[in-house]
Amino acid sequence: MSGPVTDAHKIEYSRNVQLAVQQKTSRFEQGFTYHGDWKGREMIFETLIMPTTAIIDGNRGGDTPNIDDNVEPVGVVPHQIEWGKLIEKEDAIKALTDFQSPFVQSGAAAIVRGRDTVFASALFGNRLIGKDGATVSAYDPTNKIVPNTVGSADGATAVGMNLRKIQRAKRLFRAFYIDLDSEDLWGCLNAQGHEELYNDLLTINTDTAKMAYVDNDKKLVHEVAGVKFVSYEGLGNYDAQNFLGSIWCKSGMHYGDFWPLETRAEPNPAKKYRLHPYMENWWGAARSEDAKVIKLQLKM
Repeated sequence: MSGPVTDAHKIEYSRNVQLAVQQKTSRFEQGFTYHGDWKGREMIFETLIMPTTAIIDGNRGGDTPNIDDNVEPVGVVPHQIEWGKLIEKEDAIKALTDFQSPFVQSGAAAIVRGRDTVFASALFGNRLIGKDGATVSAYDPTNKIVPNTVGSADGATAVGMNLRKIQRAKRLFRAFYIDLDSEDLWGCLNAQGHEELYNDLLTINTDTAKMAYVDNDKKLVHEVAGVKFVSYEGLGNYDAQNFLGSIWCKSGMHYGDFWPLETRAEPNPAKKYRLHPYMENWWGAARSEDAKVIKLQLKM
């Protein structure tokens, strides 16, 4: 189908893209806390109220306590996610208005994958804190790492993912006084980590294993021991001998849609005025507290 691309065609393309993006499943979105007030294309600040300490056995007849909140602003920088593809064929209108067109489906999938990259980078990436976000704070791994030896028979041999590593992560959370009864826990593993966790559950006969949410056809563990798991290959390696995995509290990871997804479908003068669909989204995510994100060390 050839002919001029009208405003109606462009609107149809935009609707198709929006619907396709909604149907694509983000691996991380449900595990992060959404902020609807993050708008624009500049850094914003989320004010974090840190824990305070009560006074025990204060001075008799003394002043009424006035304990200042320990406030820490966390800066969040939006990332531009964009996609575009030149339409070479004559049936440009069909490419825009067909929901199954690769100019709709592949673009929508690329946008969602881009969002997941932003999510994953926020788990252990630098935080911007302090006045005007002038201080760069790297993730502090102190007492936040589950060693690869956890879950091995002798406690000293490096092994992959297993149920005991989940329990150790919970222990580390509790050591930071995190109330797990009020937290929504999420985890991220690569394909090997998922396989190892699935196989580990097959070898043990406990109520925890029996209550796990498992896809036996895909050999995938969706949830076990109160932790919902996502599969993602882009988290990176811990080091040359170990994969990197993670378990985090949803309340410690945040995201916002700074600038909603926009689409354009205009002729490109530099390419013989061929139609050039384009998508753009500004998306941001950040970690508010290091104590709510645990690293998993998983043997390769």
